[in-house]
Amino acid sequence: MKKSALILRLLLSILCLLHIGLYSAFSVDFIQLEREFAGKGTTEGRFGKDIHLAFDNQNIYVSDTENRLIQKLSTTGEFLFQIPEAPESSDNILRKPGHLAVDSVGNIYVADVTVHHIAETADPKVYIFVPCVYKFSATGELLNTYFVDPVEVYPKVVLPASLIIDENGKTAFAIQPKGYDRALRVALNAHNELYVLDAERGHIHKFGADGEKLSAFGRYGAGDGEFDMDAADIAIDARGNVLIADTGNHRIVRFDSEGKFLGNFGRKGRGDSEFTKPMAIATLPTGEILVKDASRFRRKIGGLPEIIALSPTLTQLTEITPGQAELADTIANATRSEYGPFVQSPAAAANTAALNRRVRLLEEAEYNRYYADEADDEGKAELAEELKRTDIRLTLFHNIISRIQKFDSNGRYVGRIIYETDQLSEEKHDQTFLDLDNSGHLYLRDASDFTIAQYSVTGFTVKPSHMNGFYTTRAAILDNNYLEDYEDIDFSTDVQDELSQLELKNMFGWTYSLSERWHLTFLDELTYGEQDERYVTPAKVEDSYDFETQALENAFAANLKFITNPNPYRYKELNLSIGRVDGTSDLTQDALFPDLNKQHRVDTGDASSTVVELNWDIWSRANLWLRYADLNPAETSRNFVRRFYDVSGDLYEVFGSRNEARQFIGELTIKF
Repeated sequence: MKKSALILRLLLSILCLLHIGLYSAFSVDFIQLEREFAGKGTTEGRFGKDIHLAFDNQNIYVSDTENRLIQKLSTTGEFLFQIPEAPESSDNILRKPGHLAVDSVGNIYVADVTVHHIAETADPKVYIFVPCVYKFSATGELLNTYFVDPVEVYPKVVLPASLIIDENGKTAFAIQPKGYDRALRVALNAHNELYVLDAERGHIHKFGADGEKLSAFGRYGAGDGEFDMDAADIAIDARGNVLIADTGNHRIVRFDSEGKFLGNFGRKGRGDSEFTKPMAIATLPTGEILVKDASRFRRKIGGLPEIIALSPTLTQLTEITPGQAELADTIANATRSEYGPFVQSPAAAANTAALNRRVRLLEEAEYNRYYADEADDEGKAELAEELKRTDIRLTLFHNIISRIQKFDSNGRYVGRIIYETDQLSEEKHDQTFLDLDNSGHLYLRDASDFTIAQYSVTGFTVKPSHMNGFYTTRAAILDNNYLEDYEDIDFSTDVQDELSQLELKNMFGWTYSLSERWHLTFLDELTYGEQDERYVTPAKVEDSYDFETQALENAFAANLKFITNPNPYRYKELNLSIGRVDGTSDLTQDALFPDLNKQHRVDTGDASSTVVELNWDIWSRANLWLRYADLNPAETSRNFVRRFYDVSGDLYEVFGSRNEARQFIGELTIKF
């Protein structure tokens, strides 16, 4: 009763510590595949490499930079029509169509680059290349062109220009100012007023529904009402406020509809309401705001040397789980005296685990160094492929978890959506984020075949797609025959010892990503062993005997990990681990010739040990380690009861060996 009460109190204390984190863990949604469409090509419903999406209630619009066109698709991805009908025609005004938006009546706005004739010039004509936004009707008719740079101003200084032939076949000059082909982002409010984000110049331009320039606001910087030159997206919320994904400053900047600064939300980091380079914003009719950033959370088990890849052990397979590796080693060896719980210094174990944690944080950078850089020559490409093949061969599973955070209309964090990409899947490993629509759908794109996958958002559920498992089995059969001749003048067999051994080992591992920061792991190793020995002494056959033993042992470990701070420089995590070992053994030793000698021995043994462990980085430089262990036995492989029978077969001695230990260990490590 006392032991059960102690374990219960310990678990309740840990659950109290985890309460806040557990609440955060389950304010999470997963995604579900709805359909796949599109693909690589130039025909209807297919696209080039660089595309952008826009949405209305019934359609999907795709701008295709490489093929110089805009396609309209149904919500299921079926082709409806395109602008222009003949993209290869000389009349196609689209040069580099980019970001686009659609208003309430179906008009299409697309950012592009154009060459504009400066009206005051005639002989020769002077043209200027400028970024622009084209407005097309729902049927593809050009309605208007919006400029964010002055285009009707006659040059007052000497400028370099290129000699060109204009549309009438006459000689003319063209000016290409710096940044003429910079990217613009567009968004529309409920009144069909157009907002254009010109991040490189630090401005947001507002145009009326009739095309009139109304205002410009914003500026470059990191202060209030400012954003960086790599600001990646613009969106209008349900109240008409303007939201900017300020990528370089890792935040969302908010203005009202007239350009008055309202505030920022978010800061640099990978926690809740923190961003690592926000790249996309979507606003929902409910008022919620979705933000996709570049943060990626790695789940990888592998990197085993080839010599042991086919026969992994508990310790080796839990290398990504600090604390659990030590736990697995402890519970697997708790009943073996040569691997007792105090053999390794707890401080040394904690330092090793901390070092391994930090080293693992560099995996992604190392991975990118090998594989993400473009190969300059064939030799580098072959080396990168070989390294990648080796890495995949030695990896059990490798997933990348990405997230989309949800905020209310005031910028308060309310939850997130997470999704995984399997880096070992030939078909799915290169899926990349594409866009979000105003219904909350997520769109991912395959970087190799250019197919688009549409996902809906579901609540928190246990989904097979988030599970990873492995199973390994090992059989070892050993047969040995020993013949010995003792020191005499003849050569004859004095002892013949025949020994056969069998070991069957099965291991099952299972992991589940509860979220990008919560991770659950189970490991179970079942081992069966038997040994049969015939020891024959021809010179004195009554001393010959037959020895048989069977043993069964099951080691189980469960670990719940929570990354309390994913920042590599302030990294903290919490691990709660539970382990259990149960084993039984039966041994018999009988005389080979019972008519001469009925002496024999019978042993029965058992083991049952439990370990509960908490490993918590209270601060980035302070670690608390708690362990409760009920080791039974504590110093031997089994608690045995041995019965000895004499040459007449009568029981003459019983020997019992039972030892157990209960341990509580607490350790606080602080680094200066």
